[in-house]
Amino acid sequence: MEDRSNPRKRRTMESIRREHEDEHKERNLAMANSDEDEEVVGSSPPSSPLHKMPLRDPASFATFDQYVEWVRMLKEEMSERSRVRPQLPTVYFTPQTKFNTPQLFPLRESGTKAVRSASKFVVGLSSSLEGEPLKRCSGFWIDWDEESGIGTLLTTAHLIRTKEPDNSVWLGGQEYAPHANVIVHLLDGKTADGQLLYHQPHYDLAFFEVAVHQRVPVPCFNEEVKFAQDVLQLGRDKSLDLRITHGRAAYSNPSQDERYHYMYLHSEDDEQIGNEYDNGGPVIDLDGKVVGLFNTSSRGSFIPSYILLKCCNSWKKYGAIFRPHLGLTFEAIKLLEPGQVDKIWRMYDIEDGLIVQEVYVLCLIFLISSY
Repeated sequence: MEDRSNPRKRRTMESIRREHEDEHKERNLAMANSDEDEEVVGSSPPSSPLHKMPLRDPASFATFDQYVEWVRMLKEEMSERSRVRPQLPTVYFTPQTKFNTPQLFPLRESGTKAVRSASKFVVGLSSSLEGEPLKRCSGFWIDWDEESGIGTLLTTAHLIRTKEPDNSVWLGGQEYAPHANVIVHLLDGKTADGQLLYHQPHYDLAFFEVAVHQRVPVPCFNEEVKFAQDVLQLGRDKSLDLRITHGRAAYSNPSQDERYHYMYLHSEDDEQIGNEYDNGGPVIDLDGKVVGLFNTSSRGSFIPSYILLKCCNSWKKYGAIFRPHLGLTFEAIKLLEPGQVDKIWRMYDIEDGLIVQEVYVLCLIFLISSY
């Protein structure tokens, strides 16, 4: 028979909440005292944010609903505590890409060394126009002047683009805002103003100078990019976490609506191709050398390093990047299917070179008038 001489006191939701708040205050006081003790001992790094959840006997609640409510409040408290406490990378980190997967185990060691070397010169950039956010992308250092403390960044001109082309890039329509406000997000968490030096719409390149007053690492370039070569595309997201996408230089000609100086990245991680954060970031080989600059498209295009170097040298020497306006689009024979190359050879005795795909009207008028 149940002993009713000492009946259990029924508890209300308000009493449970008060008890919960009292326990919360006691734990905070204990944690504060513990932090003071640690400061006296020394400036040791913060400990792992793991705390034992206080245990309560479900039978101590008058109803099951009160117990559920107590658990909910406890979870909210723990969630709030985790937001306030610094997100230590030794404990909290979610990989942005699929670099550490079984498919890439053969590249794990060499790829890690390459990424660790190259990541030091990759930064984040953001732009705004009249106080409104415009774009967010990545870029990398290409020069450093020790005397002036000025570094030079290379990125995509998409950072200051305000209007995209309607259809084909060859028909124009894109617009840029050279006066846009550009912020460079440095790896130590600080920011600096980026001053536009020059931008080139055809190659979609932009050069910025940044006052950093500390030496910045600059990359080495590999001028030769081979088709089917393993490459790694790098970028930084809005938290400056490094994004890594593995791929291979694809055997692919550009479409008639795309620039003909592009190469393309074939990746098993299709979801990562075309991410805005990677735009303007470097494409590197497994030695950590830059083989291109990523330029966002649905196909994962990048400008190969031998073109980047020619552009950089032209800009440094002449203050501009010159290019002939041929008004023609091409396909490289070497990138066609072998069967098609064989047929071209049988019919025309040609097995290398470029095939003219399209001639624009202005170019045709010029050619006719030159006769």
